[in-house]
Amino acid sequence: MKQSILFLLALLYLQLTAQKQLPLNEGSPQIHNATVVGNYPNTELILSIAATGEKPIRYDAQNLPKGLKLDEATGIISGTVTERGNYTVKLVAKNKHGWKEQDIRLAIGDTLCYTPPLGWNSWNVFTKDINEKMLMEIADAMASNGMRDVGYQYINIDDFWHAESRDSVTGKPVVDPAKFPHGMKYLSDYVHSKGLKLGIYSCAGTKTCGKCFGGYSFEEIDAKTYAEWGIDLLKYDFCFTPWSKKEAVERYTKMGTALKNSGRSIVFSVCNWGLFKPWKWAPQAGGQYWRTTPDIFDIWKGGKSNIFRNSMMYILKRQNRLAKYAGPGHYNDPDMLLVGNYGKGKATSWNGNFKGMTDTEYESHMSLWAMMAAPLLSSNDLRNMNDCTQTILTNYELLAINQDAKGEQAKLVKKKRGVWVYKKELSNGDIAVAVLNTKKKHDFFRLGFEMFEGDKTYTVRDVWKHTDMGINNGCVYSHLDAHETSVYIFSKPK
Repeated sequence: MKQSILFLLALLYLQLTAQKQLPLNEGSPQIHNATVVGNYPNTELILSIAATGEKPIRYDAQNLPKGLKLDEATGIISGTVTERGNYTVKLVAKNKHGWKEQDIRLAIGDTLCYTPPLGWNSWNVFTKDINEKMLMEIADAMASNGMRDVGYQYINIDDFWHAESRDSVTGKPVVDPAKFPHGMKYLSDYVHSKGLKLGIYSCAGTKTCGKCFGGYSFEEIDAKTYAEWGIDLLKYDFCFTPWSKKEAVERYTKMGTALKNSGRSIVFSVCNWGLFKPWKWAPQAGGQYWRTTPDIFDIWKGGKSNIFRNSMMYILKRQNRLAKYAGPGHYNDPDMLLVGNYGKGKATSWNGNFKGMTDTEYESHMSLWAMMAAPLLSSNDLRNMNDCTQTILTNYELLAINQDAKGEQAKLVKKKRGVWVYKKELSNGDIAVAVLNTKKKHDFFRLGFEMFEGDKTYTVRDVWKHTDMGINNGCVYSHLDAHETSVYIFSKPK
């Protein structure tokens, strides 16, 4: 009886103190950049100061290394740094309500993706129905709907951008002239003007998965061409190849080396669906992140059929043993986010058989991928998001957990009565904890501090309710709806 009363009191407290995230375009500035950014020397750097608050905002960047400049009106930093080294830059955002500053480290050297990429990909929602106009509209949406302001950077084109064949003389890749009438460089220049980055897709086989021309035996030509086009990321698939670890390692290493020598900082996504355990060899092949599973479908959980190995929960389970392989510059990739698709994604609804997940399930999806230090690549129509989808994707407190400089992937530390607890240590000494209710009915859950070492007194913040819960001596009580995930930050009292 006593425990039940405590549960009810805790629930009442949460209901009374629950808050919404401050609208992204209101109030004084807040800065949301990752605290460390990697780029190769002698290659173009593009970085937006990610700041929310009432517009207009004026930007400043103090102690920029030689070769970089700031557009004070847009907050876009660009240029080329020739000297290797670590440069501490102070980012500043000001509006009529006040100002905010944040130090970041520009690491000019051999490492990209000190934190997981944040962005968007065309595949899940559009598949082959892509074109220049639509992608420019997606970039406009990311720049205006708050996503860029909380740290999203990449606009990634997936399969079907290709012409029927390569250039017959040079062997260079050619874009579909109907879909991209001005060419890929035109599109990348446009995306870069928004302070964003452009990604593209190819395949380690003779053909892509959509049977367009692949990259096999054209690695150097393709990498150089992508650099000329201003490409910032390559997703590299594994269709139409001999299925062996030897072939996979050789082909990905060849492309990874070509990208490193292309003259541009191009992030390399090793997309071989977890075959041959890429977490053990993809970093040496030049990959910054690698797929760990088959493609994700817009379904929470399914039966025993192979098709349900693409469900969100099946893919989540596959990550539980891979935490030790993640860290700054190299991350496990459990595939893209489904948030906001509602069963309408052309690649993820399985021909209309999957009707999509609920908003609560999408919230859990976002929470768990963020905790796992996964790349967060949304694949919904950014031009037409409802309020709930936008709120989920732009939860900057959750994104900060994902972008933490320590780069740790959360570990599953407890399972009890269908409730799973994930723990992630942060670079400032705080601890992020996610509590997932895997069941089809609601539950109360007592989160004890026995998983923490030493002093059991912490201040606790609810990341979804944006609420400080004060100093909790020993435990937190959670009410979890079916398939809901709560996320908390535990901090030592100052």
